[in-house]
Amino acid sequence: RGGFGMFKDRPQGNPTFYTNGNPPVAYTPTLYYGHLDTYAQSGGAVGPSNLITLLGNNKHATVMNYSFGIQHQVWNTTIDVSYVGSLSRHLIARRNLNRIPMFARFDPANQDPTNPGKPLPDNFLRPYRGFGDINLQEFAYTSNYNSLQVAVNRRFTRGLQFGIAYTYSKTLGIISDDYGSVSPYFPPRKRNYGPLAWDRPNVFVFNYIYELPKLGQRLGSRVASWIFDNWQVSGLTTFMTGAPFTPGFSTTDGADITGSTEGARMDIVGKPELPKSQRSFYRFFDTSVFRRPAKGTFGNMGPNILYGPGVNNWDIAVSKRIPLGSEQRYIQFRSEFFNAWNHTQFSSLDTTARFDPAGNQVNPNFGAFTGARDARIIQFSLRLMF
Repeated sequence: RGGFGMFKDRPQGNPTFYTNGNPPVAYTPTLYYGHLDTYAQSGGAVGPSNLITLLGNNKHATVMNYSFGIQHQVWNTTIDVSYVGSLSRHLIARRNLNRIPMFARFDPANQDPTNPGKPLPDNFLRPYRGFGDINLQEFAYTSNYNSLQVAVNRRFTRGLQFGIAYTYSKTLGIISDDYGSVSPYFPPRKRNYGPLAWDRPNVFVFNYIYELPKLGQRLGSRVASWIFDNWQVSGLTTFMTGAPFTPGFSTTDGADITGSTEGARMDIVGKPELPKSQRSFYRFFDTSVFRRPAKGTFGNMGPNILYGPGVNNWDIAVSKRIPLGSEQRYIQFRSEFFNAWNHTQFSSLDTTARFDPAGNQVNPNFGAFTGARDARIIQFSLRLMF
């Protein structure tokens, strides 16, 4: 089986409405040279305001979906192996047209005469004077998805039904959401392109229903039948890669690394992933490969280079049906176990390094777990059907 489809879409929200916050509809007053005693009487100045703008005849966001699969049935089990992909074009993002020149804060010509050694505020350095950021909303960016999808499904036969689904995939693009921002200095394909926020390379899901053999019926004992018969086990098991993330950093000296509108990423000098055997609670990834970027650089690390802790979850239900004289009347006892094995599933990390002026990483929790998903939850129910 195969298919292809092309779809036009619009972004979330209203990109035209977002421009209503621009002057003269809204102003951002800025007060200069005042103090608390004169704040209420100060006239100040209006602006400079940040702007959001649309320009030109933009194309509609377009998604092209395509797939090709082979299905085969063995007894009561269907096996489906498919390639599924999509391409997205003309996605919306924001690009700052009024960023300060690169490294402008480091230029001696831009020093503040009233505060020697410090640069003038950014609004004095912008190419379009009298305005703050001018964020152009443009439909100009791309993403792509490619996957191998395998599904195995068995109909309910001889007391057993199950479904297995496995997806191996990659989702790459410039931005992860509508109205995200791209680099104002570098080509987005080089600076912003990488795994998107919802990229999950490996997803395995297994669901099942199994009716236990009726031992009491085989023994011919009414008491044994009441105890051992009509038991059912069902469940849902999920193994999934965690969400991608970009490690960040701060400095103890508050240094301005780039002197520009866009901040720096860290430098990376090796492979940050650790084998499972080397991971610990305090070190989920290799923190030793990250470096403080030099002043006047933007760092060489790409976006979303690491994946957080994944999901390893078992939800299991055990139920028993107690007949009350007919098929229509019965009592059902059901017990449900969420995270049945009470397996610790960490959900978040400390992903922010902290560097001193010498370049030493001084955050002891960098790379350590900071949160976990719910522990085991058990619930019971008793239901009368008539």
